[in-house]
Amino acid sequence: MAHSDVTVISLVIETTGDRICPPLEPVIAQALGKLGIRYQQMPAARDYVDWLLNETDTLTVAADEVDAASVIVVAYKGPDTHRGAVRLANIGADLCAEFNVHTVFWNSCKTPIAVADFLRAGDRIAQSGDTPARIVPRKVQASNSVRADLRRKRAKIDAWMLSAIRAQMNAAAPSDLGPYEMDNRRVTSAPLRLAAWSLSFATAIIALPLAFPLIMHNALRGENLRAATMSLGVAGLYAGLAQSGLAPGLTDFL
Repeated sequence: MAHSDVTVISLVIETTGDRICPPLEPVIAQALGKLGIRYQQMPAARDYVDWLLNETDTLTVAADEVDAASVIVVAYKGPDTHRGAVRLANIGADLCAEFNVHTVFWNSCKTPIAVADFLRAGDRIAQSGDTPARIVPRKVQASNSVRADLRRKRAKIDAWMLSAIRAQMNAAAPSDLGPYEMDNRRVTSAPLRLAAWSLSFATAIIALPLAFPLIMHNALRGENLRAATMSLGVAGLYAGLAQSGLAPGLTDFL
């Protein structure tokens, strides 16, 4: 619609200038208020008035008289050309409704536009303006049957998963779980392996018959720190009882 940041509309009125100038500024202010634009009117110059819109755009209004007719020129300057054209079309429509306008010139077009044609086109432009239409959200309610079906489907899925897990656990034989249990007990880091061997040899110093199967287990199936610790504890308990003289009477006590 425009190829620069300035958009101009000219309105030809069959009225003298002294009848246009007094109500011109109130009409412009009312049109800006309808569009929801924050505006500030600058001091009036000799033959034009500037309006500062939203602290970024500028609206300039000028009026001139030729014989028995008058011309109102409204120029809009801003970074958004489409938004400026929409606002300018709405302002022009309010001016056409207030004054007896019969011809409109849009921007640099030399072809005049009839007021009726401009107003019809202005209605379509105003529909895409800055003021959006109110959107009322629609309240969505789920019926009881849908909720009940969803709960039943979830319960069926949970029951199917539990039954599958139980069937998998019941199908596993205890002999199949032995290697997994031994792998979990077998240590893999070097410090823990060294600790298992140290405990095994310490047990051998106290009770060689007890330490011999532990050493064989460590050599053939991997180091087991838990078994080495228990063996050393049993050997230490037996050594303490033997040192205190309670070991001979332990058999009779049991």
